[in-house]
Amino acid sequence: MRTLSDIEIAVYPRLHLGLLSMHADAPRMNGGIGFAIDGPQATVIGKPAASVTVEDHRRWPMGAAELDQLRAALTIFADRLCMRGGVSIQLEGEMRTHVGMGSATAIRLAALEAFALANGREADRAVLVASSGRGGTSGIGVNSYFDGGLVCDLGRKSGGPFAPSSQVRTAPLALALPSVRMPDWPILLCLPKRLQSKTQGDEIAFFARTTPLPAYASYKASYVALFELYAAAAEVDFAAFCRGVERMQLSSWKGAERAEYGVALATISEGLLDAGARCVGMSSLGPLLFCLADAGDVARLSQVAQSLDCEVREVRPVNRGRVLRSLNA
Repeated sequence: MRTLSDIEIAVYPRLHLGLLSMHADAPRMNGGIGFAIDGPQATVIGKPAASVTVEDHRRWPMGAAELDQLRAALTIFADRLCMRGGVSIQLEGEMRTHVGMGSATAIRLAALEAFALANGREADRAVLVASSGRGGTSGIGVNSYFDGGLVCDLGRKSGGPFAPSSQVRTAPLALALPSVRMPDWPILLCLPKRLQSKTQGDEIAFFARTTPLPAYASYKASYVALFELYAAAAEVDFAAFCRGVERMQLSSWKGAERAEYGVALATISEGLLDAGARCVGMSSLGPLLFCLADAGDVARLSQVAQSLDCEVREVRPVNRGRVLRSLNA
């Protein structure tokens, strides 16, 4: 057994471009495509302790119920690995919660991994993912946490209701295709200030009233994901990738997600396209928008996004997973 140590894990957000197989009586359900970006990051610090505690020091912390869920997951994880010690988890950084960055999955995995490492134990990838309770709807977050890059998954064998990952506890998890290295394309994140973020409860209700979709909607989304987005990233075809992002916005599932924000989100998206963005997409259930543009246009687009009352940040794709560091080294 290794010695006890304070552990710091930096995690990256991901952009989720869309879910794919959302119709009834399909051989597989859900599936998705998305990729990791280099910021804004979150940092998870784990310190050996007598009990399990979690503190979220971010400017936009998790709510009390979600903190309770994280503590419960850590306690169950300790029992699973027969760990006698506890852990003090502290969350820091600029990654936002409930805007479409995948913070819940990344932080949950990092907290579990920090718990194990702080107590001199190692947990392999499969154990961490299974213990996180995430990845049952889409495998983007649980795979990008370890690998970065672009991930496309084929969902899981059908069974049970359509629901977000926070509510899915069934195995097996989503079956991911080999990840693709994302090209170093500039990306502008645009978070509308006046649009209210969705809660976990909102997401559950959205799934309940939106699914199942017609079969043809799944066929279209899956084609765009594989033959446009996945292929374009692999071939470093910027124009084709942008067309794929735009076409995914027209899919039934993503269209329903965008409709949650009505004219306000559409106006911002159209304003960015009019200003020269090559494509504008919404990550997950939003309201975070992202746009790709030629390098020389990003600064101007940033000014336009701010004039449309958005918080902005220029980022790049990242092709690595989380970064671990021992604070006692």
